[in-house]
Amino acid sequence: MPRARRLPSPIVVLAGIYLVAVAYHWLQSRAHATPSVFADELLYSKLAQSVAAGHGFTVRGEPVFFPAPLAVLAQVPAWLFHSTPTAFAVAKAMNTAIMATAVFPAYSLARRLVRPSYALLAAAATVAGPAMVYGPYLMSEALAYPVFLLALATMVRAIDRPSRRMEFAVIAVSLAAVLTRLQFVVVPLVYLIAAPLAGRLCGERLRSTVRRHSLSLGVLGALAAVPVLTGGGVLGTYAGATLLHYDPRTVLSWTWFAAALLPFAAGWLVVPGALLGLVFLAARPRGRVDAGFAALALASVVLVLVEVGMIAAGEADRAIERYDIYLVPLAAIAFFAYAERGAPWLRFYVALALVGSATAWLMPFSERAGTSFTFDSPTFSVYGQLAMWFGHANAATFFAAIPFFGGIALALLPLRRRLVPAAVGLATIVVLLLSGIPAYAGDHAMTRGTLLLRAGDPPNWLDRSRLGPADYLELPGGSAHYGWLLETWNRDFRHAIEMGLPGYDGYASSSARVARNGRFLVDGRRSDAGILVVNDLGTAIDFEDSRVVARPRDGLTAYRLPAAPYVRSLAMGLWFDRWAAAVVRFQAWPRSHSGRGFYRVELSLPVPLNARKVTFETGGKSRDVWVAPGQRRLVRIPVDGYPVPLLSIRTDRADYVGAGTPNARLVAIRIPSISYVSGGRN
Repeated sequence: MPRARRLPSPIVVLAGIYLVAVAYHWLQSRAHATPSVFADELLYSKLAQSVAAGHGFTVRGEPVFFPAPLAVLAQVPAWLFHSTPTAFAVAKAMNTAIMATAVFPAYSLARRLVRPSYALLAAAATVAGPAMVYGPYLMSEALAYPVFLLALATMVRAIDRPSRRMEFAVIAVSLAAVLTRLQFVVVPLVYLIAAPLAGRLCGERLRSTVRRHSLSLGVLGALAAVPVLTGGGVLGTYAGATLLHYDPRTVLSWTWFAAALLPFAAGWLVVPGALLGLVFLAARPRGRVDAGFAALALASVVLVLVEVGMIAAGEADRAIERYDIYLVPLAAIAFFAYAERGAPWLRFYVALALVGSATAWLMPFSERAGTSFTFDSPTFSVYGQLAMWFGHANAATFFAAIPFFGGIALALLPLRRRLVPAAVGLATIVVLLLSGIPAYAGDHAMTRGTLLLRAGDPPNWLDRSRLGPADYLELPGGSAHYGWLLETWNRDFRHAIEMGLPGYDGYASSSARVARNGRFLVDGRRSDAGILVVNDLGTAIDFEDSRVVARPRDGLTAYRLPAAPYVRSLAMGLWFDRWAAAVVRFQAWPRSHSGRGFYRVELSLPVPLNARKVTFETGGKSRDVWVAPGQRRLVRIPVDGYPVPLLSIRTDRADYVGAGTPNARLVAIRIPSISYVSGGRN
């Protein structure tokens, strides 16, 4: 007789799932063109670069207390490459591989509740969905995803088989979770609730349960009290969260909305069984494993969603779904646990499936999602890209059709049959994979657009130019993203300087101003000679004795300046292409001045824009000038005194120009030239 063919071991299959997931998501990450979430990605990448260079946790030369360093440390090896494009590519690949390791704790967690085949399907679902779009981002999501699941898997084992060794393991994974992502302060809180609750679900006395877990409960309880006792001092860059206002009604509203998005993120098909599975495990546990998983999952869902509601209510005022993606794998595990236990309460299961199919269309995606990539919400990103491709009506139809037809199918399928739960799991994986396609497409389009609109060409132009270390000056009317992308892609970025603006990103920066005599000062001192990259998108500056050495994109100009340079003039509201905003303020600092002079301003208005009135104000006097379509006018405004009085130019109307181009904006009139002339010469 022929020998029966042996199936591969679950571990081999799990390794295969991991490798396939890494390969697929790495290929998708290659089209993730640039860091684009600022200033978060700037912070993580610069801290990692600083550690790689041996400087510790610093940004722009200043120490930064960052309370969640593990995600930064995970990126450090990538930044050992000197080439920023190479380092970025390696960092994306590493993050993708790290995020895909979530299959292992997901399998371990599921295996304690269900058979190997179901655990493998749950592991595959963990890395199939649109949440994996966060892999290539230089932030904490990639590491946080497997760490959260590892923490829960460890806690379930500690509840099932308590020992001093497992208590130390719980403390370790709880610390690792918080040090990976500060929002994971809920992880130790989950254990503080779930460990005693699991004992009660198994009929144990509370005192004996607490005694069994006394070390871990005591240590985690003390750690949870630290932020309260220190007034948020240990929160570092996140200390501002303690100053926000959290309206209870608004928190509950956002919490409920986040909960309503979860079924879509989980692929819908497993949700009815997952809900009943959690309830059944809690109501009729077969042992501490069932009770532990039910208690941990329920506590995680409640605390994470409330935290999402607090963040949305206190600061974001939008759905922050990326903070609850860690709950999605629990739905697949709970579904298979429900099926493993014979799919009890089948009538309730059918009812939940039909209610879900009938109510999914009530979600207001067209009002909230728009037609673009939404970084904070994978579900909105899927809908937005579908709306971009097919229109809102068809996108809404897709989002309603899967729950509708899926709910009917679930109601009709005999879930107690041997292969039906596996078929539902496979269908869920297919839905998650398909929904990941538009999520990745939206991410690719968004990051390509970021490079096109806000970065030089190439983005690491400063490093490639061999100009050497350069400072960066942010002028009023500029885009902070220009500076963030310049700094992210170029190691030769040295200092950030702002003029007339508060610190634009919260990190170390200097303040520039022009002295009474026209001297350019940085932090009140004369600046050194060297390269200065100026964000002159919406303000024109004219340095004396300077030379333009690079213009990598509109609104970004690199100057070689002498030591202690002088500024001839500054025109706030004058765009890089000489279009002017509705209000322009022009200041001049002539080196030689006779006490009298005039402003020389050339105006033009292209056809077919409508005629408009331009008002000049200086020294307490005003003058109106009308400019017709196609007309060019040269205006002289006499002024007396020193310093030269400020000139204000106001236009009575503005138009939107450049629609569909990177330079689309609201403008009033063109000013081809503007200057101050000392004395009476023309």
